[in-house]
Amino acid sequence: MKALVVARRLIREIVRDRRTLAFFFMAPLIVMSLMYYALLDGGKANVALVTKGAMDLFRYDLEQTLAAEPDINLIAIELNDDLSDPQQISDRILTRVKSGEFDAVLYLSEQLLVDRFDGKAGDLTLFLEGSRPTRTGNALGAISSAMDNLAGSLPVVIDAQCSALCANSVNIQPMNLQKVYAYGSEDLSVVDFFLPVFPPFFVFFFTFIISAITFQRERVSGTLERLLISPLGFNNVVIGYVMGFALFASIQAIIVLSFVLALIDMPLSAYQIMVVGLITFSLLLVGLTLGLLASYLAKNEFQAIQFIPIVILPQIFLADMIWSIDDFPPVFQWLSVIMPLTHANQAMREVLLKGASVWQIADNLLILALMFIFLVSAMTLISKRFHKQ
Repeated sequence: MKALVVARRLIREIVRDRRTLAFFFMAPLIVMSLMYYALLDGGKANVALVTKGAMDLFRYDLEQTLAAEPDINLIAIELNDDLSDPQQISDRILTRVKSGEFDAVLYLSEQLLVDRFDGKAGDLTLFLEGSRPTRTGNALGAISSAMDNLAGSLPVVIDAQCSALCANSVNIQPMNLQKVYAYGSEDLSVVDFFLPVFPPFFVFFFTFIISAITFQRERVSGTLERLLISPLGFNNVVIGYVMGFALFASIQAIIVLSFVLALIDMPLSAYQIMVVGLITFSLLLVGLTLGLLASYLAKNEFQAIQFIPIVILPQIFLADMIWSIDDFPPVFQWLSVIMPLTHANQAMREVLLKGASVWQIADNLLILALMFIFLVSAMTLISKRFHKQ
């Protein structure tokens, strides 16, 4: 009977706490939905086909072959029809690939048909974005299968004096696939693609947890209340906490960043390391203030802990860490824009995999800075709630 009384008391407390109820019942549904879309057709490569001259005759059959491949999305590409110089065409395609519009573009020039008539193997050119190994592998696999069908459909010139025996052996050699990488190379592995997002995630994750729980303890112990009634002012108190946490979080970030940079199997300049440090520190400030805000909105440590899966888990799925956000419904793509890790991960990959400068990722750094300002402002605006408690 006494146990029943305790159980009833616990049930009443949970029912009164709407945040706890939402955590118990809504969080699993959200996580399972994200997992469903993450595993649904993930990693498909966007592939386009460009043919010139007489190779247009074989375009339809090749498109049908590529469209049947399950690991790619065959999409149209528009180029200026007046372009005839092969070098100009290649430069234009490479520019489109670098923009991220395509993961791969297969280019078939008239020279391929000429070479096949001359008994040569013939070359196809495949332009690859290269920074996403999974998509690159899917594109290469689909193109290899299509090449076999293309080789069998290309006409050959047979000498009239050739017997039936030699006619069967005319130009049966496989075509050559020339690969042009916009970024990376054939040596870029899946591990190299994921390593750049490790520092932002771990720095954000641990900074958020430590700041949220520690700040909550400061409130429970009464330390924060005594500071607030002092002449310091709320803004000075918040900035002071940010500076204090930033010292230890920065040391943690240096450890994590040094470990990951040592694992990345690619040459890095001092400038790249400096930019990576700037990205990490910008995210660190956002994680600190977000943790303080979460603790500020929580009534106790249990509610503060509830913010951890609410804040962290969606970013694992929506911040382009493991799964591409392009495979998610539009509503999740919109939500990814407000995720700090989305912009940090994008900036890290641009710098480490593509060699981008600080000016090329200035928009990402600006968004992180605006998020930091917004979070500090939000804490200031809701400070009256704390004084009433």
